[in-house]
Amino acid sequence: MFYSSQALTISAIVYRFKTIGGWTLGEMAFLYSVLILSMGLVSSMFSGLIDFYEFIREGTFDRILLRPLSPLGQIIAGGFEITGVVHLILGLTAFWIANQLQKVDWNWLNIIVFITVILGGSLILASIRIIIASIAFYAVNNSSLVHLFVFSTREFMLYPMNIYPTGLKFILTFLLPLGFINYYPAYYFLNKSTEGNLFHPYLMFGSLPVGIFMVIASLLLWEKGKKAYESAGS
Repeated sequence: MFYSSQALTISAIVYRFKTIGGWTLGEMAFLYSVLILSMGLVSSMFSGLIDFYEFIREGTFDRILLRPLSPLGQIIAGGFEITGVVHLILGLTAFWIANQLQKVDWNWLNIIVFITVILGGSLILASIRIIIASIAFYAVNNSSLVHLFVFSTREFMLYPMNIYPTGLKFILTFLLPLGFINYYPAYYFLNKSTEGNLFHPYLMFGSLPVGIFMVIASLLLWEKGKKAYESAGS
């Protein structure tokens, strides 16, 4: 119901004003579908990181460290969330609607690029969860950061980034690179003009490289935080 209300809100705005920042309803649906598909994969596999601070606060992480398995792997494996499947269903539905409204040439090259975009977007979202979970090693209770960076910031990507001020676009590109999940790749698939809208046209192909970079950085931060962990015991 939550995502349906989002989609209806966007549709109502586009119906009233015809476009949002020059983006039609079909193009907006494409943005939405790519975001939800990436979120679906991450929600299914990385939900265990959302409440990781509880492992630190209650000392449960000590037991995880005693097992001859990857601590991060255990946290991820123990947090499968069925709602991720619903994300995927919604994403596929939005993707079908987008293709009915906006024709995209789905040749083999574009199909491969699309798969890498979904993979890259998922890696970006997953790395953000790992980074925020890593902060719990130092701050213990990171629930406010989870709400801000995992849930609230992604609302920006429901709309095209060109409607935001330059400073915010810079943040969503180079500091918290959510723009690579759906906004920049959309220019490739929709053949939209990049002039005046992108910092550089090559950013259209940055989803997977940025995702890989983010994952490496998040894993390094996780390992550093794990070494700083001092247990919850006295």
